[in-house]
Parts: sequence; C-alpha cells; structure tokens
Amino acid sequence: MSAFRQVLVSSLVFALIPAALLSGASTSVQYVGGTVQSIPVNSVGSLRLDDAKELRFNYNGAVFRLPYDQITSTELANVPMRRVLGKIPVPSMKPSHWKKSLSISYKDAAGAAGTVRFELPVTEATSASDTIEDRRIPQNASAQPEWWGDRVWKTNRNRASWEAGNTQASQPAPAAPAGNQ
Repeated sequence: MSAFRQVLVSSLVFALIPAALLSGASTSVQYVGGTVQSIPVNSVGSLRLDDAKELRFNYNGAVFRLPYDQITSTELANVPMRRVLGKIPVPSMKPSHWKKSLSISYKDAAGAAGTVRFELPVTEATSASDTIEDRRIPQNASAQPEWWGDRVWKTNRNRASWEAGNTQASQPAPAAPAGNQ
C-alpha cells in the first residue's frame, strides 16, 4: 500500500505545484517612460501583440497603438534592483517579480523619432521582443534563400535562372582582335 501512496502523493505534487506557480505569475505591464505624452508614467496595463499590424498597450480604459512598420528597434535591459540602505542590491526571491525593461524605438507617420519603455516579467519581455522583431521586418514570401544546389541542378525552383544562363551561353562570344596573337 505504501507504493500506492507514493504514486498518489507524487502525482498530486506534480499537479499542484505548476498551478501554484502559474497563479502567482503577473501579466501586468508598466509604462515607465518615453516620448509619448498621452500615456501617464507608471501606468499599468496589458501589452497586446496578437494583431498582425500593430501592438497595443491597454491602460486605464485607453489604448496606445503602434504599427509594427513604424518600429525601428527594440532593446531589453535589466531593471535596477531594489536597494537596502541605498547601497545593497537585494534581488527578489519570487520569479514572478523578476522584471526586464523593453524599450521600443519608432518613427511616427510624420517621421519624428519616439520611444516607449515598459517593465514586464522576464519571460514575457523576451517573448514580446521576439514577436515585435518578427513582425516589424516584412517577410517576403516570394523571396527564397539561395541554395548551393541551385547552381548544380535544374529544378522547378530555379528554372528561370537556368534558362537565362542558357540563352547567354548560346550567344556567340565576341571575336578577339587579330593583332593580339
């Protein structure tokens, strides 16, 4: 009967611990500064990256929208630690309190440069930065990367370049001047 209890207890532990860790995770994002005057500093809200054209920061019933094609760069930085007596840095013991600063630089429709900086949990900051970088760079579906085999084999993928090469090869070479022999 003790083997049954061990299995039961271990399965309960593995079932309850991830739920406890996930329930303590924070999904709030804090705006900590930038050039946008319409967002109050230290506003807490949520960063929405589910739209394919723009990111949204929902805060206090308002929404700040930033199209991905206006974003010029993103940068992740560590958030300064809390200090005891103004000198001794003290890290948080809870992983849900570990934060990163996500700075987003952009150019608005008029061409003026701007920045927004958010503090969010470490895992969300990394994920948000990767998502923004993927969406801000336009993906050209028709462009295919060059493959070394394209120079060796003729396939449907590289038929146009092979045919262009054959037409150049079938043209007669320019004759050499008679005096250079």
